[in-house]
Amino acid sequence: MTTNKIIKRVAFFGDAELTNKDEQYNLAVETAKLLAENNYIIVNGGGPGIMKAATIGAKQGGGKVEIVVLDPSKQPENYEGIDKENYDLADEKIVTNNYPERLNKLIEIADAFVIFNGGVGTLSEVGMVWEQAKFEYKQYEPLVFVGEQWKKVVDDLTLGMNYEDMEKKVIRLVKNPEEVLKALKRAEN
Repeated sequence: MTTNKIIKRVAFFGDAELTNKDEQYNLAVETAKLLAENNYIIVNGGGPGIMKAATIGAKQGGGKVEIVVLDPSKQPENYEGIDKENYDLADEKIVTNNYPERLNKLIEIADAFVIFNGGVGTLSEVGMVWEQAKFEYKQYEPLVFVGEQWKKVVDDLTLGMNYEDMEKKVIRLVKNPEEVLKALKRAEN
């Protein structure tokens, strides 16, 4: 399914605990680099893990990065925080007052979402953007799930729940950066 939306900003969601020793982290770096080389602006939550990987990759690709962060004085307990290197490399910084505001701002400014392995935070992000894609069908913001682990998760969700056909058409499952780029280009046509 294609969207009538022009895709300019691509948000990266995924595990904040990953480091450059993890396969998904390095996959995010390479994906962001390729997208930046193809003139996409990379958007993330300004933290460590996949967010930092997205920023590093975008900068390696000569691209721009926009981050949405929580005001440091208002960060809840167990929040991953702001990664200093990610913050310093970002071209634009948007500061929010709480976690829901941060997530809503990320969703508002992004035109597509690239989703890597993660935990509960990633799952909540997926739920929100997937529901929004349904409401904005034909004007939706594509969801691109990266990695083999997503096939079972998406299959279980779409088979075990009452997902409508249109809800299944707004997502793509891919394995590598080239397939992410192809999925975004295909969604725009």
